[in-house]
Amino acid sequence: MRRVWLGLGVVACIAAWTPRADAIEYFSPPVDLGPGANWTNYIRFADLDGDLDPDVVVPNCGGFFANPSAQPFRIFRNDGGTFVDATLASLGVNPTLAVRVVAIGDIEGDGDLDLFLASADGTLDRLMVNDGSGAFTDQTSLRLPANTASRSAAARFGDVDGDGDLDLLVTQGYATSDIPYARLYDNDGSGVFTLTAGQIPTSGGTDPDDIDFVDIDRDFDLDVLINAHVGPSSLWRNDGSGTFTDVSSQLPAPATNNFHYNPSACDVDGDDDLDIWIDNIGGSFREQLLRNGGTGTFSDVTTMQVSGNPSADDNGVVCIDIDDDGDFDAAIPSLSGNERILINDGAGTFALVSGNGFPSQIDPTLWIDFADVNGDGRLDAVTGQGEGNPEDNRIYLGNGSQPLDGTAPRIIASEAPPPTVEKDSVLPLRFAVSDRVVTDGGPRLFRAYARVTDGSGATEIPARFVGGDLFWVGVEATGAVGSSMTVELCATDRRMNDACGAPLMFDVVMASGTGGGGGAGGGGGSMATTTTTSAGVGGAASSSTGSGGATTTSAASGGNPVDPPVGDSGGCSCRHAGRDANATAAWWLLGLALLARRRR
Repeated sequence: MRRVWLGLGVVACIAAWTPRADAIEYFSPPVDLGPGANWTNYIRFADLDGDLDPDVVVPNCGGFFANPSAQPFRIFRNDGGTFVDATLASLGVNPTLAVRVVAIGDIEGDGDLDLFLASADGTLDRLMVNDGSGAFTDQTSLRLPANTASRSAAARFGDVDGDGDLDLLVTQGYATSDIPYARLYDNDGSGVFTLTAGQIPTSGGTDPDDIDFVDIDRDFDLDVLINAHVGPSSLWRNDGSGTFTDVSSQLPAPATNNFHYNPSACDVDGDDDLDIWIDNIGGSFREQLLRNGGTGTFSDVTTMQVSGNPSADDNGVVCIDIDDDGDFDAAIPSLSGNERILINDGAGTFALVSGNGFPSQIDPTLWIDFADVNGDGRLDAVTGQGEGNPEDNRIYLGNGSQPLDGTAPRIIASEAPPPTVEKDSVLPLRFAVSDRVVTDGGPRLFRAYARVTDGSGATEIPARFVGGDLFWVGVEATGAVGSSMTVELCATDRRMNDACGAPLMFDVVMASGTGGGGGAGGGGGSMATTTTTSAGVGGAASSSTGSGGATTTSAASGGNPVDPPVGDSGGCSCRHAGRDANATAAWWLLGLALLARRRR
C-alpha cells in the first residue's frame, strides 16, 4: 500500500489560500489539547460527566488502512474551559487499543452517555457503561453477544426500528480484503444487544470508514449512509423496522474516485430535507455537494453552487452555522492545508471565506468537531491530528468575529398523530430538529421535549435523541374520553433559545377491550407519517432531558430561562432568544504541510 505525493499543484493551492491580514478568522489561534504523537482519526465532544460542558473523547489508531496499530485511548475532562487528561479516572486504566472510531450514546435510557469502542485490528470490540459521573465499566460480556468482528471500521448508535431505544450499527472490513458489510445489534431497551440477521445488504467501495444516520425521505426512520474510503458510498433505505434496502443508485457518481472520510448531512437550502456533503470527491480533490430532491434522490450541484473551494487533501465536512444567520455553512478539516469555512448564502450556494475562517495553522487534521466549551455562546472546535507532524490535537476557541448564538433551534418536521388515540395509551411521536452544529450525536441541545395540553393544563415530557436529527417522545393520552389534546414538539438550545413546531391535535377515545396505543417503548412504525413544519415559535422552558431521556424538570413559563438540568443532550451552551447574551451563561463560563497520503 504505497503512499504517494499529491504534488506541486497542491502546494500552489495551499499558498493561494494563505490568510490575508484582513481575513476573517472566527477562531483564536489554537492550543494543544494534550499529549499527541498519535493518529486521531476521529474525535468527539460529549458531556460524559453530566456537568453540562463538553468533554473530549479521543480514540487513536496508527497506520494506514493496511496496518492498524494500537495507540493510547484518551478522555479529556472539561474543567471550566480547560481540559485535563481524565482517562485513568474515567476508565480505571490507561488503555492502548486500535480504536479508530467510538460510538457515543445512552444505551439504557438513564440519562448519561455510554461508549462503544470499535476495534480496527480484529480484537474485541468493547461496550463501556457510564455510572453517571463519567466513570465507565466494561460490560461487553454482559451486553453484547460474542464478538464476531472482522476489523470494525465505523460505529454509530441510532434507533433503527422505531422503539425509542438506541440500536448499534457497526461496519466491518476495515484494512482487510473482505467484502465490507455491517452488523446491526438490536437494543432490548435496557442496553442489552442482540445481533440481527438478514437485514443488512452488502456495501459498495472498500474500507468503510464512517456511518451517518440520515432520514433521507422524511418518513421518520433512520436510513444509513456508509462512507467508503475508496469507491462510491452506499445508501440504505430503512423500511421502519430496521430492514434495509440498497438505494445507492440514488446517489450520483463521484466526480473523482478519491479518498473520503467524513460526510455530513444537513439542510443547506432551507427546503426541510437533508442534503449531503462528501469530502474530496467533487473533482480535483474538492468537496461534493449533493442536493436532496425531497424523496432521497440526490443530484450533484457542486459546480453550480460551490465557489472558491481549493483542491486539497481533506478529511471531511461539518455543517455549522458560524455566522448565526439560520443556515448551515461548511467547515472542512484538511490534512494538507489550513482548515477552512465555506459560507452559505441561505439558498445553498457556498463561497470560501476570505482567509479560510481559521487562523493559519498547517497541520495534518484527520477530524473536527464543534461545541461551546466555555459557555460564551460561540462555537469552539477540536481537531484530531495524525499521519504527519505535528500530531498534537488542538482546541480552537471561538472569538468575537462570531456572533453570539441568538437563533432558536428549528423543528424541521414532525410525525402527525392519528385523529384518535385510546385513553391512557402512549402515543410515540418522532420529530426532526436542527440547531447551530450537526454532530454524530445530534444537535447540541439543552433539551428536546413535548408540551402536552389537555383539559387539566399543560405538561412537558422529555424527548430522547434517537439518531441523525431525530428525537422520540411518548405522549400519554390522559385527557377525558371525548376531549381533544394538543401536542407541541419543542427544543431548547444551551443558550435558552427555545422553539416549538406547529400544534398537533388528536381526540381521546375509549379503549377497546384491553387495547391501548402501545407501551412507552412502542415504536412509531404504525404512525402516520404526515409532517408538520415550522421555523419555530417561542415557548416555555421547564423540563430537561439527556440524550437518552433524563427527566429533570423545573417550572417556568413564557420562555424564560431555567436552572440547568442534570444530564446533557450532546454538547454546547446556549441562551433564550431575546435576552442579553451575557446574562444567562455566567454559570457556564469555564474558560507541513503533510502532503503524503493514504493511497492504494
